[in-house]
This record gives sequence, structure tokens and C-alpha cells, in this order.
Amino acid sequence: MNTKSLFRSAVYILWGVALVWGVVYAGNLVYEVISTQNPNVPWYVNDIFSDVVMLFVAFMPVLWAPKFFGYQFGDIARHWKMLLGMVVFFVGAPLLYRLILGETPFGANTWFFEGVVVPLAEEGLMRGVLVSVLLRGFGQMYKAATADWLTIILSTLIFSTAHLNNLGDYPTGFILFQVGFACILGVAFGYARVKTGSIYPAIILHALFNLAGTL
Repeated sequence: MNTKSLFRSAVYILWGVALVWGVVYAGNLVYEVISTQNPNVPWYVNDIFSDVVMLFVAFMPVLWAPKFFGYQFGDIARHWKMLLGMVVFFVGAPLLYRLILGETPFGANTWFFEGVVVPLAEEGLMRGVLVSVLLRGFGQMYKAATADWLTIILSTLIFSTAHLNNLGDYPTGFILFQVGFACILGVAFGYARVKTGSIYPAIILHALFNLAGTL
């Protein structure tokens, strides 16, 4: 890899990290301000406020270039067996966790937050914005297969470490476990996004996973 390609790769990596952590940090600040000034809002409005910045950044591109950011059905039908296997795993894993270790700390959250707000916000940002831009960038420097896996791996690392933001709000041991398991989620959701060309499977899988761990 020449110096120019190395520099461009570094820019994409730094951009991805800065984007995700910037949105997470800004989201915390905005939520703190909004919740303080509006303590009596309905629960579902409060849930939306908690991820309002991420939702905004994730869905701005929908109005601009929805297909580029994965808002299409793509090859979902072609990969239905793979997606069905993912459904079984990502519903079964949290149920098994609850059976062996008991309820998760997220059990107190509402189904609306875990099953709707979080999947739309996180997948819109990670597998929508981040993965799409990384695919375009790496695709100009490497062969398709290499670009795909670089995108999946990098987006997974950013996705998993972003969960460290939960430190202090939940037990440390559980958050470290969450970060580790988020690596599995990131690879699977990223692979589904790349193979199908659609963000919808990742959103649905994320929603099912969260609901299985909270309901």
C-alpha cells in the first residue's frame, strides 16, 4: 500500500471513530439538557430524547440518498436462510443468558426504547452511515472482498467500543461482557448489510435481540 492509500485509510478510521464517539457524547449532553428541562414528558418521548442526536445523524441521509445508505430490499430474499439462522441465534442467545444468569440490567428499559429507538438509531448510524461510507472509501483502494471485510471489522470495533459509554450507568462486568458480545453483533449485522445491500435485516435483528433480552 502506498503512502497516499495509507493516509486515506487512516482518515476513514479516524473519521469513523470521531463520528461515532462525537455523536454518542453529543447525545449524552443533549439528553441531559432536555430531560432536565422537561422532567414530566411521556415515557416514549423521553426514550426518543435519549437517542435524539443519533437518530438525527442516522436519518439525515435517508432524504439524500436512501439506496446508498442501505434503505432498500437489495438481496434479502436471496440470503433468507442466512438471515433466518441469525434470527434463531440472536433471539436464542439473550434468552439463554437470562435462563442461566437471570435478567439483564436493561430489563428495566421500555420495549419501545430497546425494540424501536435503539435499533433504528444504532443501525442507522453504524450499518447505515458508517458502513456505507467505509464501503465507498475502501472500495476505491482494495478489491471488493477485502473492502467488505475491512469495513465489517472496522465498523465492528467502533460499534463495540461505543458501548463503553454505558460505564457508570450499569455494572462494569456486564458492560465489558456487552462490549465483547457487541463484536459478534457487529460482525453479523455488518456481514448481513454487506451481503444483502440492505440495512433492514440489521435493524430487525437488533430489535429482536434487544427485545429477547428485555421483555
